[in-house]
Amino acid sequence: MSELTLTAALRRLHEATLISARQQMLDPNHPLHGSYISPGTGMDDAGAAGTAGFIASCGLLLANSLSDPESLPAIDRADLLHRIDIAADYLLRAQRPSGLIDLRIANYDSSPDAAFAVQVLSAMYQQAHGLNPDLDAVLAKLETFIRKAVDGILTGGFHTPNHRWVIVSALALAATLFPDLDVRAVVEAYLAEGFDISDEGTYIERSVGVYDAITDRALLLLADHWPDAQIQATAQAAVTRNLNLDLYLLHDDGTAETGLSHRQDFGTRTVPVGLISCYLHSAARTSNPFFASAAHWLWAKADQPADFWVAYVLKSVGMPTLTDTPLPTDYTHFYPQNRIWRARRKRLNTSAFGGTTRLITLVYGEAELSSIKISQSYFGVGRFVADEMEADEHSILLHSRGDHSPYRPAYELPLGRPVAPDQWEATKAERQFKTIPRVNSILRITVVDDGLELHYRTLDGLDDATAQIALDFPAGGIWETDDTALQTQPGQIIFLKQNAGRMRFGHDIIEINPGANGHRTWHMRDTEEAAPGLVRVLIPLITPVDHRFRLRVYSAPISAF
Repeated sequence: MSELTLTAALRRLHEATLISARQQMLDPNHPLHGSYISPGTGMDDAGAAGTAGFIASCGLLLANSLSDPESLPAIDRADLLHRIDIAADYLLRAQRPSGLIDLRIANYDSSPDAAFAVQVLSAMYQQAHGLNPDLDAVLAKLETFIRKAVDGILTGGFHTPNHRWVIVSALALAATLFPDLDVRAVVEAYLAEGFDISDEGTYIERSVGVYDAITDRALLLLADHWPDAQIQATAQAAVTRNLNLDLYLLHDDGTAETGLSHRQDFGTRTVPVGLISCYLHSAARTSNPFFASAAHWLWAKADQPADFWVAYVLKSVGMPTLTDTPLPTDYTHFYPQNRIWRARRKRLNTSAFGGTTRLITLVYGEAELSSIKISQSYFGVGRFVADEMEADEHSILLHSRGDHSPYRPAYELPLGRPVAPDQWEATKAERQFKTIPRVNSILRITVVDDGLELHYRTLDGLDDATAQIALDFPAGGIWETDDTALQTQPGQIIFLKQNAGRMRFGHDIIEINPGANGHRTWHMRDTEEAAPGLVRVLIPLITPVDHRFRLRVYSAPISAF
């Protein structure tokens, strides 16, 4: 991986754009001439992930080649100009009468998708205008598209929280380029809602893998282009708070803890490359040395990232000063508002969650524990969900009270009168119940030098009920005990009856010790199945439970001895 510089970002963007160019429809007789054809759907895509984004990348490369020929010596300017020209013609044809565009897989006549397109095209236009008459002629077509799109965006609305800030940033950018556009009243209506940043640094969507970057980018662009000092400061403050939190959600390998997310990145494990430009941009605005370090670190950890926005930020605001400021690698943090506890000890990364059945994640190098889930087959209300969380310097206590249902666990008693079938549910409020003790239990997680110590204990509930601790790993690792070794497969269930078992991913290992042999129920009733692509290790238990076990992490070579 090359060092993060403007030249490196441009050259990587050029390589990626040459690949994307294969998806452009070049047949002049085809009705989709000039469009970017999505490889995932086989359909034309007008938006920022399609034609508009392709135009922006080509335009930024062409602009940099014109202003600094040595930065991209191998670029074919004539080819790029032609591609932008025919793509701009397609965009004008793709606009609906409203001025808006479609996201063909979901959103039609879409203000948010038009805003994403206006945002990226306006950013490129800002860099490219005035450098070359032929390029300016193509940019004139994009000006027509932007102006028509703005008309639609002003009344088009949104449907997810981040769309608001994409819309206001797109309008602010467009108004900077074309001051006659009257966007103030609409922008101020959106801004009046206030930025959706929590005290702990999360936006509503809590999506470090995708939407944090989208929102941060939009607020930074807004801070750059909206002429209100108070809005500029408030937007930057929101971004700073979010980027600070995200520093503590990064694993040793650059991937992110996504267990908080309310969007499609939930549970994924990828490097959040979209944050690179946000850390760069914010570092340039605030001189925060942690943010500059984070941008360079994520660039090095990612697999050859190509991002229009990295090149745009470096071109527009320059490279922030890089110091020797190290990123945090040894910490324990509890965020009660978001109900997440994070601990990191160099390569060891772990999280615990409240309000969900996914209680713990653990990452150590290549080794990953996707989740721990605890449950009992107990009247349909036996799943462990932390209602309360108490943290200290090295540990977190999760308490599941088992009181999520008003009617369970219990047996219903007769009413002594006719009950019509269509009134069955309605009569529940009238019935008396024979109550059963609730599943009241706790789980303490403590960080130790080589992993985690866990103590699961039931505080109430009936004796002799089946229970389990389910540890879910990505399939493909090697499961080892003192007597066996096997390659794991998706959907596989393994019982750890006693002693230790180890899940190996390359040289990195997560060891579980000890197991238990309470029962042999492969699929306990009312428990959650493992997600697709995972293998499950079960510790089967019978209540009452007082089980201590250890998750030891270490690295060791594969040996036949």
